[in-house]
Amino acid sequence: MASHSEPNLLQGQGASRLWRCVALCIVAFAALTPLKLRAANAPIGLWIAPDIPPEFQIAVDRLIKQGDFAAATQGEAKVKIVSGRPGDGPSAQWIYVPVAAFPTTIDNIAWPNIQRYWQGDATALAAISGSNTKIESPVFITTPTILAYLTGLLGAPDPQIHVETVAPDALAMTLWRHRPAAWAIIPFDRLDPTMKALTLDGKSAFDRSFDLSAYPLVQTIILIGDTDSFKTTVAALQAAGTWPTTNRDLSKMTTVIMTGTVGMVRATAFRMENKGITYPAQAIAPFMADADFVHVSNTAPFATDCPFPNPTYIDTTKIHFCSRDSYLDLLKAIHVNVVELSANHVEDWGPDALNHTLDVYNANQIGYFGGGRDAQDARKALIVTHNGNTIAFIGCNFIGPKPVWATDNRPGAAKCDEDFLSKEIPRLKTIANIVVMTLEYTQYYQYDAPKDQVEYFQKFADLGADVVSGSGGHWPQAFAFSGSTFIHYGLGNLIFDQMDSLGERQLFADKYIIYNGKHISTVLFTGVLEDYSRPRPMTADERLTLLQTVFKASGW
Repeated sequence: MASHSEPNLLQGQGASRLWRCVALCIVAFAALTPLKLRAANAPIGLWIAPDIPPEFQIAVDRLIKQGDFAAATQGEAKVKIVSGRPGDGPSAQWIYVPVAAFPTTIDNIAWPNIQRYWQGDATALAAISGSNTKIESPVFITTPTILAYLTGLLGAPDPQIHVETVAPDALAMTLWRHRPAAWAIIPFDRLDPTMKALTLDGKSAFDRSFDLSAYPLVQTIILIGDTDSFKTTVAALQAAGTWPTTNRDLSKMTTVIMTGTVGMVRATAFRMENKGITYPAQAIAPFMADADFVHVSNTAPFATDCPFPNPTYIDTTKIHFCSRDSYLDLLKAIHVNVVELSANHVEDWGPDALNHTLDVYNANQIGYFGGGRDAQDARKALIVTHNGNTIAFIGCNFIGPKPVWATDNRPGAAKCDEDFLSKEIPRLKTIANIVVMTLEYTQYYQYDAPKDQVEYFQKFADLGADVVSGSGGHWPQAFAFSGSTFIHYGLGNLIFDQMDSLGERQLFADKYIIYNGKHISTVLFTGVLEDYSRPRPMTADERLTLLQTVFKASGW
């Protein structure tokens, strides 16, 4: 009887078919295995060029820690992150800005002069020191990464150039130590309020419309490598969400302009009635146009029974200010959407007029703070959000007089209550990125800030305010920095009829650049009041004189 047995697949054609099946299964399994698993078994070598910003090292560190990739030398790496031109894979743009210490009088730097300086021309950037006649080659403060980037862009710096290389966190401090003959080029997102961002060939990195293709300080960062490793790296970085695309994301930027006193009364109002309601705005509107928030301290209430303005100074001990409702068009012309009510004249026309004023602001979607319908409303902060940045405005009146202060049942300005503010400012810091504290303080007709003013403003810096601003003074005053707090003791009049002295006619408007939740820079507008009503930009000589005067008054 014939015997039957199972076929032996380990022999002959059966064995051959078995091994072919196993091989196909291995290939199929490998194709279906997640990239991460394969990378973990065989990490991909990755190299980052020395001129690449540290954010990219941070981006890949997580992948390296997971075992997907391994740091490698340039020669061993399968994938490299380098400067180059955009390709098919991920790329990023890094924007750099020339800077000096904040108390610097020049505003612009020319690219050809930077190139000449880099090649050893000691005179090319002498103006940074504040004097065109003094030939002094300024020291260039940099970090190793930035120096590598600039070397790739411009070549090695001439040995005659004084280059000081420091850690990123020491750059601002070093700029100040070497001022005025010092400058730097830094990434946009690393700007600091203690620095002055210079325009480059007249182009500002804060201008939303400026053409990056014509800007010389743009670094393009790309991935290169063999095809399979490159695709794996791209997939891993995209999955992790850690590939930065830019350090100048306009969807994270907010601009705030803080100004001083607006008084649409007396001679100013008379000019408005005769030359047009928006006549005072014509020369300053361009500076205000691109701001997201424009602040004024409007000293007078709107009143339906406000009489035609008298342009003359009458008995100054019996001043009663009011503005006609039609004057709101002037505030609209300079894009005002934040009004401070801490001024000592807001109650001049009585409670009904002030309540009417608040109705006018509400109807026109203009936020207010520093005053209100009662004491509780007056001391409330105005909180606004834009492009992911939350800003809290809070203000108070220190000087009085007592009748101007809001009470439980009467509108008015917010009285400075230090007990309340000692709790409120820290609370606001828990819900807002930036806290702006404004003060109607004692009127000092001088550029320097007296000791009492310095000590009082310092209290709010110590509480955590990011900005402390004197909004009610009629004379531009000094600046200060306290830790990360920017202090401006007085901005001067923005629109008012005080023409008796040069100081009363000079003015600042401070444009704060807020990026990704931080105050990174302040742009100073300097102006002069003319015709009892109309501010205009200063000439170059006027601006230089004011900046030198106020910087000196600041102790710089």
